Formats: sequence, structure tokens, C-alpha cells
Amino acid sequence: MNIVKLISIMLLLGLTACVEQEKDNKVVVEQIYNDVINGLNTGLVNSLYAEDFIQHNPAIGEGIAGQEEYFDAMITNNPNHIATIKHIVADGDYVAVHWHYGEDVDNEYVGSARVDLYKLADNLITEHWDVIMTPNMNTASGNSVFSDLYIYPENTYANTNISIEEINKVIVKDFYLDLFNNQNLDLIDELVDPNYLQHNYWVPNGSDGLYNYVSGGGTQGLTIFLTLAEDDMVWTFSGAGTYNLQTVDLWRFDNNIKKIVEHWDVF
Repeated sequence: MNIVKLISIMLLLGLTACVEQEKDNKVVVEQIYNDVINGLNTGLVNSLYAEDFIQHNPAIGEGIAGQEEYFDAMITNNPNHIATIKHIVADGDYVAVHWHYGEDVDNEYVGSARVDLYKLADNLITEHWDVIMTPNMNTASGNSVFSDLYIYPENTYANTNISIEEINKVIVKDFYLDLFNNQNLDLIDELVDPNYLQHNYWVPNGSDGLYNYVSGGGTQGLTIFLTLAEDDMVWTFSGAGTYNLQTVDLWRFDNNIKKIVEHWDVF
């Protein structure tokens, strides 16, 4: 067999195995919200977490026992609360979940906005980081911190594959760091759609809103320790990495126009 063809087959098989593992990892993580929290089955954590599981939230006890105690307290203290997954990404060994926790699943302006980041190995959760934010009843854009609003123009769609996802990760990470750390405002014209949809509390819709926010000071000293991508979404995680998260940003990148078209964050 031609060596080039053989290498191509091996790469394809490797990518296929990776995609299947990512799907399996999603199934593991989704059980936390559907079965443990909403289904009140806290004992299930024993089959979802590794024995040497590492917890990066200092408010939660160590290991599997600490995780089970955390969920027991969550259910006891908030018996009417429901977990609703808004966005989820699986990329390599990581799964991240952007979710709403509250009594009213239809009201995205109350309860709490949360992002959980998990690392998995052999279908078990080995590490966890998180960040929690209280949604604001009034946002500059009028949008909730959760809603999906971008609609692809007719005859276009989220055109992505694994190689495009990797490129998008680099584009978005470099954009974010250069924009906020170096005040490179030219990047907004280059990479942000004029009709950009914004879910941050303080920033209105449109690229002009982002321009005014960053030119007014924005954030400096930004570092990103992890970037994930799936389909047209890129997730950036800032913080110390080995400790808990500080900020998570979600970016929708339309590959048809090569622009960022929507943004969410939890901090």
C-alpha cells in the first residue's frame, strides 16, 4: 500500500477514535446535570469520578466524598432548582458546560450562570474547575447571559471540521489576548461582525459596543490557560490553571464570513 495512503488512513482512524471518545466524555458529564442534580441521584458520583479525582474549587471537599457531599447540600438547600445545559463542548480530554441553575428554567435572568470544566480519562472525571455568576436583570444589550440569537443567513451553516476548529482556536485566542492586553482595536474591524451579538452585562450589541468597551479600559493582564472548540464555538479559559477559573468566554465564529458573531462570558 502507498505510504501516503497508509498514513492518511491511520490519521483518519485516530481522528475517528478521538471523536468517539469525546462523545463518550460528553455522556459521562451530562449525567451530572440530568441524573445527579435533576434526578437527585447523588450516589451516582461514585461511578462518574476517578478515585484520585482533583477538585479545584476550594469550597468543595476533596475527592469523590467531597463531591457527593456538595451535591447532597445543593439538592437539600435548593430543592426546586433545575440544572439546564445551555452549551457544551468536548475537545480532547476536556468537557466544559455552560449552564443555568434556578427555579424557573424559562427565566434566564434569575438563578445563577455557571461554567464547569472537566478533565477525563478512561471515561471517568479526573479534575474539575468552575466559575459561578449571578445573572443581571438588566443588560446593555437586552440579551440574557445564555440565549442563542445568531441565525445563519439562508443557504449557509456552521461549516466546521476538526482542522477548522483548531484554526478557530488560534484565531480567537490571539484576538482576545491582543485586543485586551495590547488595545489592538484594529482587530475589531478585522474579526468582529458589525452586528455582533453580546451577552455580557455591560456591553451592547454590535462591534461598536465592543470597541467602546475596550477603548475605555477593558481588561489587561489577561492570560488564557486553555482553549477548546467544537463546531462554530470557541471557549477560552482564563485563570491560574492549576487553581479555579476566573473567567470563561464563549465565542461563536462564523467560518463563512470569518468573523466572531456572538459572545458569552461567566466571571
